[in-house]
Amino acid sequence: MPRLFGSAVLAAVLALAGCRTAAPPAAPDHYAPLVLVSLDGFRYDYRGRTPTPALDRLAAEGVSAGRLVPVFPTLTFPNHYSLVTGLHPEHHGIVGNSMVDRALGSFSLGDTAAVRDARWWGGEPLWVTAERQGTTAGAMFWPGSEAAIGGVRPTFWKPYDDDLAYEARVDTVLAWMSLPPARRPGFVTLYFSAVDSQGHRYGPDAPETTAAIARVDSAVGRLLGGLDTRGLGDRASVVVVSDHGMAALAPDRVVYLDDAAPRLAGRTERILWGATTLVWPAPGQLDSLGAALSTLAHVSVYRRDAPAAAGGVPERLHFRDHPRIAPLVLVADEGWTLTTRAEARVPRGGTHGYDNAVASMAGILIARGPAFRSGGAVVPTFNTVDVYEALCAALGLTPAPNDGDVAAARSVLAPVP
Repeated sequence: MPRLFGSAVLAAVLALAGCRTAAPPAAPDHYAPLVLVSLDGFRYDYRGRTPTPALDRLAAEGVSAGRLVPVFPTLTFPNHYSLVTGLHPEHHGIVGNSMVDRALGSFSLGDTAAVRDARWWGGEPLWVTAERQGTTAGAMFWPGSEAAIGGVRPTFWKPYDDDLAYEARVDTVLAWMSLPPARRPGFVTLYFSAVDSQGHRYGPDAPETTAAIARVDSAVGRLLGGLDTRGLGDRASVVVVSDHGMAALAPDRVVYLDDAAPRLAGRTERILWGATTLVWPAPGQLDSLGAALSTLAHVSVYRRDAPAAAGGVPERLHFRDHPRIAPLVLVADEGWTLTTRAEARVPRGGTHGYDNAVASMAGILIARGPAFRSGGAVVPTFNTVDVYEALCAALGLTPAPNDGDVAAARSVLAPVP
């Protein structure tokens, strides 16, 4: 039962695991922060490939999901922002890692000015929810945390620096938690990219990716050790998520779009490339271009303005109700690459961005803390848009309007006495 924008569900949310509004700061001896940790690109089946003692400890002491189902498209920025807003990309507006907007121009994850422009970011991220209700927030990196969304930034935040050592990231978070009681954050994010980077470069099955799995587990272990040292091991909540998984690419799994539509080789259309490719046809070419591309194998071609039953984007993808979504949405089959012969890209390594029903796109969810189920509980699947509801309940915050499912959030929370 999806919970969408409206006050009718607010009572149910407040009842969920004892949610409360704007709680006063906890007494020093009751400090119980929540740390949301992202392991970018950590596929649902990566645990067990190499020893992961920190993640195993969290799963054994708390609750985990067999699979965390990402939102579509299965990309970094859309999913990270859905994790902290409970909204699908068509509702929060971050529809890709790169985007175009008629009024704002172009957006890419490496464009600092765009990333810090709050006009790109819709909805209300969790650090804004927290700050508005009296809970100090900190962000050791997270998409959106550098912008003053709704005029609010987390009290503590850092500009993204991929070169910052993982030990330094963890130690900074622990230092925030060691501040005087009046200044300590109650909610903190922490982000690590190594698994995604190595998965892209070498592929999901490569030894380099396996080494990255061990590296991020070590970082989580450092966090847990620091919490234990500070006497927070039993009181702090640690929630580990990933934004998506990873699929292997191969040079012989390529779809050349210009085989069906030669005009694409001349760049007469605007295209944002990826496993999900967005195409803005030249004026008057939507019907003919869509029909031509639909003749190709290993790619699904959807029209944003058509009903799902007539070739439109399937309703389950929730990817049609935002002007930043292109008129043509092309989704490659798992492991296939979309390109043109003019570009002659040779795919290697791995990627993501495919249909979110594809198993290799699924991520992880592991949660441990006073508000969560314990003792190694497992739920088969959990949806990314439901994470925000669960986090709000654990923090005692009233959620902003979102697309989450209250019943799903309850499945990972401890029963209310």
